[in-house]
Amino acid sequence: MNDQGFESFETTADVGIMAWGETLEELFANAARGMFALMVDSGTVRSTGLLSIEARGSDLPSLLVAWLNELIYQCEAEEWAPSDVRVIAVEGGHASGELVGEPAEAGRHRFKGVVKAATYHLLECQKDGDRWRARVVFDV
Repeated sequence: MNDQGFESFETTADVGIMAWGETLEELFANAARGMFALMVDSGTVRSTGLLSIEARGSDLPSLLVAWLNELIYQCEAEEWAPSDVRVIAVEGGHASGELVGEPAEAGRHRFKGVVKAATYHLLECQKDGDRWRARVVFDV
């Protein structure tokens, strides 16, 4: 495992990430960072703005999928280039935080590909010893 808190893996016609963190907030942030790495070259995006993000789920795995899908939705709806994410809280079926980045500019931002959605295929989100880990597959 690398020190970024995530790594990608290939699946048939899709792509996935493994993410980890000491806390649920760190896990959710690292899962988002892994997803962003599939979407845009982070070196081309400045951290000049914030969008508030909230998601709800019936259990931890569904909350993670809802969180990631809300980030995708906000990037598309607001035409936003993500550079990072701040997770404020993950508790009681609710996640809240801020999407960091700036309005997308096709000429300046290098987009890698379209991530359509986080899926439930091969989904895992659980405590593994002294840290949290997750596996998420994205429809691309």
